[in-house]
Amino acid sequence: MLKENIARLWRMTKRAGVENLLKYLEESDFYSAPCSTKYHLAEPGGLAKHSLNVYELLFEKVCKYGLDINVETRIVCGLGHDLCKINSYRQGGEPCSDAQFNYLSNLINGPAMNRVSAESRNKLYVSILVDLELTRDIPSDHASLLIDWLKNRPQEEMPELPLSYSYDDQLPLGHGEKSISVLQNFIQLTDQEKLAIRWHMGPFTEGFKDLNRTYNEACNKCPLIVLLFTADYEASRFLEARADE
Repeated sequence: MLKENIARLWRMTKRAGVENLLKYLEESDFYSAPCSTKYHLAEPGGLAKHSLNVYELLFEKVCKYGLDINVETRIVCGLGHDLCKINSYRQGGEPCSDAQFNYLSNLINGPAMNRVSAESRNKLYVSILVDLELTRDIPSDHASLLIDWLKNRPQEEMPELPLSYSYDDQLPLGHGEKSISVLQNFIQLTDQEKLAIRWHMGPFTEGFKDLNRTYNEACNKCPLIVLLFTADYEASRFLEARADE
């Protein structure tokens, strides 16, 4: 349903090139990628879910404030603001530090393992050991979980190791700028849409301190910037926040 809803909305824009955009989304990892490495919707399909969440919040905000922002623009900004993230996430997460690796290796080869059940021991070997040696590229968050387990409660069942991701941007144009670039490979954007997507990170925009004046000038000219930023922020902080945050 998620994929069908997103495709239906994009087609509602009736923009020339939208079918090519949909083909690109289908062939990329848009529908399977996470939305972040470890924060909101760091899960398969998170990017698509987040895009739809932001569109729905943006739609509500425009209606609430009675602003003259057409449906096409709401769709383009809501669904298109984070296309910069496509094909940028890699499963596995950031490798652990040397200190983590050495500490975990010592625990695995130390007395703590005597208190680990046979079932957990087998699970551990399958998960992170090759020929009984710890793999050097074990993700940092996995190492932290296993260190805590082996150090403090090895008699308990081995904790589940979550999916881990790292971010590898092959075209580092900038966050909003890259989304605009991706979109303009397929469809024409209005100036209002360009401004909103460019600045959708608001004060979290990279280098914001030096861009503050430009950002404020843009917001004065285009109220949609504030609506898209707050929709994006509210989606990530409330709708999609992890339970342990």
